[in-house]
Amino acid sequence: MKKLIIAVALAAAAFTTVRADFAWNWWVGSPAENSSKDIKGCQLGIACDAASIQGAQVSICWNKTDELKAGAQVAWGYCEAKKVKNGVQSAFVNRAESASLQLGLLCWNKTGFLPFFVFFNFDPNCFGGN
Repeated sequence: MKKLIIAVALAAAAFTTVRADFAWNWWVGSPAENSSKDIKGCQLGIACDAASIQGAQVSICWNKTDELKAGAQVAWGYCEAKKVKNGVQSAFVNRAESASLQLGLLCWNKTGFLPFFVFFNFDPNCFGGN
């Protein structure tokens, strides 16, 4: 039964990725066209960078984007974004000028409830604050 559930989940993921953008990065700037691309879908790699993300940006080392419009930015090491509107950053170290939610060991967020906090940080304005 587990194999069937996993197969259905992978088939659904494959179908949705066919209908959306998919980018693979070996390292930052490789391939160069992904650095200035607006990704609506998924970007995977060792280290990823893009102009904007609407979907998921997943890497091993680190992620960087100007704007995470909706979705998730996940890395084992470091995530950086200027603006995270409707999404979450999750890494060992997270850094953003404005982020709705961050999960990790160290979280820097200029508009957060504190500019720096451990384990999590969030923007109170995302929950109806001032």
